[in-house]
Amino acid sequence: MSLPSALAQIKLDSNILQDIWYLVTAVIISSVNHPEDIHHVYKMTSTQIDNVDQISTGERDKMRARVVLRLREALLKSHVIIGFPKTINTLQQLSNVTPDTVKTLLPDKPLRGMALFKNIYNKHTDKVIRNMRNTHPDLAQTALYHLYGPTLSDTSILTPRETSLITVTGLMIQNIPLQLTGHKHGALHNGATKEDLNRVQSIVSTLADYYKMPIAKL
Repeated sequence: MSLPSALAQIKLDSNILQDIWYLVTAVIISSVNHPEDIHHVYKMTSTQIDNVDQISTGERDKMRARVVLRLREALLKSHVIIGFPKTINTLQQLSNVTPDTVKTLLPDKPLRGMALFKNIYNKHTDKVIRNMRNTHPDLAQTALYHLYGPTLSDTSILTPRETSLITVTGLMIQNIPLQLTGHKHGALHNGATKEDLNRVQSIVSTLADYYKMPIAKL
């Protein structure tokens, strides 16, 4: 089975700017270290946009730019879970396949805590921080000030719900069940539904079969 055939099995939302399929798919592709496959995601989203009725070429390019902006943000945030080198490589491949007409519409300046951390872990926040400090005194500080603060907490492009679903995706495709449990509940605290989580699991399962990767399940 080819990757386009696998992607064709994914159910698409009618509103591409609110859909998560391409965010989840991009994180999976990056996680399994196949950055060259991101062009399939861009091509599929571009085709979706081409199928939108009664909008101008300029409006289509603006939609593509918004999709690329969301893809870039999902990949950037995923480095917290899947690692920075993979993120760099997939972002580079995404840049390579993005037309100049779309790139000119993207921002070229940087856009960027504890509040998000508390929202994810809720009543377990103090326990999680305590456990991290017990393993290394600087681990909690690293998580709060280098991961959650500057990266995950920004909601100017992706919502807390979408950010949580990206995190869940990264943990599932990398088969990390212990952290997945906490972030599954965190996703619910951030506005995701059980249907959202089931959809993520369905996409991860489909692509894991293609890439022949074991996954953690909800």
